[in-house]
Amino acid sequence: MKVSHLVAWMVIATIASSLFGALATADGEVLTARRVMEKVDERNDGDTAVSDMTMILIDKTDSRRRRQLKTYRKDEGKDTKSVIFFLSPADVRNTAYLSHDWDQADKQDDSWLYLPALRKVKRIAGTDESSAFMGSDFSYADINGLEIADWDYTFVKNEGSLGGQAVWIIQGTPAAAKRQAVVKETGYLKVRMWVRKDNFMIVKGKYWVKKGKKIKYFRAGEIRQEGGIWTAFEMQMVTTRKGKKEHASVIKTREIVYNTDISDGMFSTQRMERGL
Repeated sequence: MKVSHLVAWMVIATIASSLFGALATADGEVLTARRVMEKVDERNDGDTAVSDMTMILIDKTDSRRRRQLKTYRKDEGKDTKSVIFFLSPADVRNTAYLSHDWDQADKQDDSWLYLPALRKVKRIAGTDESSAFMGSDFSYADINGLEIADWDYTFVKNEGSLGGQAVWIIQGTPAAAKRQAVVKETGYLKVRMWVRKDNFMIVKGKYWVKKGKKIKYFRAGEIRQEGGIWTAFEMQMVTTRKGKKEHASVIKTREIVYNTDISDGMFSTQRMERGL
């Protein structure tokens, strides 16, 4: 089981009990911090999604580079397949990233990167997931999502407000038995998330990065329903070191269509090589 928060599949997920005791919903369901994150994972994001997006890379001098992307996602039961195609500019055109996200915690997810300059599909190993995705502040781990079973969660606050919306503030740390492996794979020492109570969306995040002792900040914006599905049309990740911004990335969704037919052939390494 995973939670993710890029496009429709990216952001961190984890486990735990509440420091303040369990909470209850209107229907009487007990909500521990772990159960909140499970409900984030269970949130309706459509059986399929096709998105047109812009990725903006911003350096410390506010210089900006723009990349146009097209993404496809398809759920097969509890498993998810997704592919991202880079359309422009010329230096990244036809680059593609493919991910097969398996629900089974003991089954390693599969992901590949196609680099047209090398005419080669590269398999992304689990140990590489802490690396930056295509020069952005989002890592492969952010894009693929993190396994809930790998983390322990606690409520930092069971009552809070962000942007006029009630939120839970939840902190995740790698499960003790897996700590070394999880930190190596994800690059994160701990994470903190702000989860909206009305729709179980992660709208803010803070991630403590082991390498370079950096801190990353996530923010979701322009949140509204599209086809009856809550969607963040803008996502930002900012990397800081010693309190100063080093780099930032913004992903804006120009258009997204849910629950449309997508061929299974779209999610193959052969299709990555052919491009759009």
